[in-house]
Amino acid sequence: MNIDSSFYAKDGPLHIVWRVVCFVLMLLLLVSPLLLIHSATIQFLGATLVLLLTLFIHAKYFDRRPFSSYGIPFNRLSIRYGLVGLTIGAFSVGVMMMAGKWTGILDVTTASKSLEINLLLVFCLKMLLVAIVEEVLFRGYFFTNLNEYFQTKMSSSNHALVVAMVLSSVVFGLAHFGNENASPLSMALLSLNGLIWCIPYVMTGNLWLSIGLNASWNFTQSLLGFTMSGNEAVNSFFLIEHAGDSFWTGGAYGPEGGMLGVLGFISMLLLSIGYLRIAAIRPLKSD
Repeated sequence: MNIDSSFYAKDGPLHIVWRVVCFVLMLLLLVSPLLLIHSATIQFLGATLVLLLTLFIHAKYFDRRPFSSYGIPFNRLSIRYGLVGLTIGAFSVGVMMMAGKWTGILDVTTASKSLEINLLLVFCLKMLLVAIVEEVLFRGYFFTNLNEYFQTKMSSSNHALVVAMVLSSVVFGLAHFGNENASPLSMALLSLNGLIWCIPYVMTGNLWLSIGLNASWNFTQSLLGFTMSGNEAVNSFFLIEHAGDSFWTGGAYGPEGGMLGVLGFISMLLLSIGYLRIAAIRPLKSD
């Protein structure tokens, strides 16, 4: 067996496995000092900058592709996608809350204290940074590279695309195993969530709609009083108590760990596809 063939692809760059290993190791090495910082917002700001820098280096020297091919161009179309994603994400959380109240599985009351605006703005920034990190890492980097790999290994381009989408989404779900009150069901549903956020990227080649969905989904859950991925809301409009089985409500993990979250995911999916159809955006095209 030719040793070079294990490390290098036919077109010259490192084999995709080693490229991903190098990327992850470099990212971990550069991000680890941020753990010494006590502010979560500053940590995510630093992680965002480190991720973009690492991605830029890998685009040029390892992956040998344009930086924009990871789905994060900065143009008017990206702004439009981001705003649409923010709107759809917030609306879908609202759908979730109304469905929970209507079916009686949620008991919703108005919070007794007013919102602290300064904390709200900081949390908003944090959720935007979290969304950028998650979408660039799991969809922009991992999905893009997995799709490239399976396109060369499978006879069907569509099958390769689906496998890459599923695998990158499963990694996204498993990445949340350390969250408070996480369970096999919550990780499975978050994998579904990741798959749904991958679809707009596949359709447009642009991550900003998915970034908007991610940021708004997380922010609005906490704003309305939901527990978000195991993190209880502390500065919200409402207080939400579960009156139904955790299979439906998600229990202590929040709606992402139950069927109520699936309703929100489906809402985001249908509205995103509907918007892209109406806007006549062709698959894998972005200006």
